[in-house]
Amino acid sequence: MPSFALRYPFFIVMLCLMVALVGIVNLFSMPVDLFPDIDMPVVVVATFYNGMPPQQIEADITNTFERFFTLAANADHSESRSLTGVSLIKIYFKPGTDPNAALSNVANLAMADLRRLPPGTLPPVVLGLTASTQPVCLVTLEGKGLSETQLKDLAQFQVRNQISNVQGASVPQPYGGTYRQIQVYVDPLKMEARNLSLNDIVKSVNSSNLILPAGDVRVGSKDFNIYANSQFPDAESMNQMPLKSVGNGSVLVADVGHAVDAGALQYNFVRIDGQRSVYVPVFKQGGNSNTITIVNGMKQAIKHLVDIPASLKTAVVFDQSIFVKLAIRNLVKEASIGLFLTGIMILVFLGSPRATFAVMLSIPLSALVCLLVTHVMGGTVNTMILGGLALAFSRLIDDSVVVLENIFRYMEMGEPPRIAAEKGGMEVSLAVLAATSTTSIVFFPVTFLSGISKYIFTPLALGVVISIFASYFFAMTVVPLFCSMFVRLHHPAGDEEHQDTGRPSWFQGFVSKFNENFRRMLDWYEGLARRALVRPGMTALLILGGVAVVLIGLFPFLGRAYFPRTDPGQFVINVRMPSGTRLEVSNQYIAQVEDIIRQTVRPADLGMIVSNIGVYP
Repeated sequence: MPSFALRYPFFIVMLCLMVALVGIVNLFSMPVDLFPDIDMPVVVVATFYNGMPPQQIEADITNTFERFFTLAANADHSESRSLTGVSLIKIYFKPGTDPNAALSNVANLAMADLRRLPPGTLPPVVLGLTASTQPVCLVTLEGKGLSETQLKDLAQFQVRNQISNVQGASVPQPYGGTYRQIQVYVDPLKMEARNLSLNDIVKSVNSSNLILPAGDVRVGSKDFNIYANSQFPDAESMNQMPLKSVGNGSVLVADVGHAVDAGALQYNFVRIDGQRSVYVPVFKQGGNSNTITIVNGMKQAIKHLVDIPASLKTAVVFDQSIFVKLAIRNLVKEASIGLFLTGIMILVFLGSPRATFAVMLSIPLSALVCLLVTHVMGGTVNTMILGGLALAFSRLIDDSVVVLENIFRYMEMGEPPRIAAEKGGMEVSLAVLAATSTTSIVFFPVTFLSGISKYIFTPLALGVVISIFASYFFAMTVVPLFCSMFVRLHHPAGDEEHQDTGRPSWFQGFVSKFNENFRRMLDWYEGLARRALVRPGMTALLILGGVAVVLIGLFPFLGRAYFPRTDPGQFVINVRMPSGTRLEVSNQYIAQVEDIIRQTVRPADLGMIVSNIGVYP
């Protein structure tokens, strides 16, 4: 490989430039996510029958669907919940199943089984999920003087429509608040006196509040469409709606009750800093969606909302991109530290600034190759692959350093740069390949993992393996080529072939003094090693015993967690109330939890508290 690089230098240079250019463009276009794609699809089937009790929901809807969903291909198991008026079924599929095929299969089965359900059951809603599906952020809405109904309407019909235009974002229904609903309150005694039932009033309201086509009328050369608009402009007008005729008069809504502009029954509260409010979750669509781009787009979108009250305040909270930005920041930090320390080491030991630059090329080029291959394989930039690159950074430099040191050895022996580069690279090529292969084999068992662990840790292993093999390639090609063209050692005057210009005399003096002190340290180490080899048994016992004592002493202080600890500036508390607890009681308990948080967290550190109480209807 070094011989090939020296024979075709322009090919290697163009290859490196292509990797740098395409890699940088690819880096800005790659999907960014918190975790890798976890290919374990889940399909949720929600079926509604207003007012049906949970027992009947389970017997007539949930059980019927569950038996039919056993026909779904590659289904692993299912879970269900039967609530008042709602049946929720989750079908989990085996890893590797195509999520689109699973969704289509369950949707077809649900529609085929619809005829077996009780009359009046609404068609089921079928949604596809994955194990990694979670909101990338929340858009909160709060405002003084605005009721929950008004906040719900603003979130549903104004804010949601405007922020859904952000590229890659999927914006479902808002949480919290209550839908606007015109309710008619009636007096049973007045109904009985006028020989009316609740069903009579419901039918009259439904049949009177309509827009009906009334045909058309032709006048002259024009043909006009006629509409009979019987909808009421407000709740007060409904009080004058006739329910039935008695003799020459009519029984009006006002005669048996009154209409109120109110809200539907509420099953879900959202509290923002103690105030009843609304929030809109934002999910990432499939494909090349970018978490950071979506969150930044949301922050820009809420700044340019139109047709909303001035008192409405919006904010983006629970930002997932914080984790990804933190991982990228740590990766850049680790890479910078690695490059800096490597440069210092090569400058001190070899005394060549040009050789330092040669080794520094391996880290960015290897990282770009890793991300390119990951993109081709359909992967994303996530915390796991960034962790793999951070883990491999300390290893990426080793190959180039070994090759560079051996090339310098030949140069010090008097070989011309080109010959030294070829001989030095070829001599250590198998040794460096062996070291690279042994490091890769360590991560091979990751392929035997199963379940979520396989999808999470495979990108980490791939990040290490791909980057170190890329490092081997650049060490065997770029480093010898660079040394043959730009690196010259300092030799006595008159030997122009090996003159190294650009090094000040004070630096050369520093390098010479350091090397002299380093040789003394090597002599001391050699003496220590000789004494250790005289007593191998005692030496091994002391080393193993010391390591064992240190490990045993530190092990009780080590934490245990599936993921390393991070500090994203936010946390989630899950509170479960006894089954059947009223929503108002749960709201009181959550208010107490919020008070404890405010007492525990310093006001300077507390930004916002968002609580989601109850179930989404």
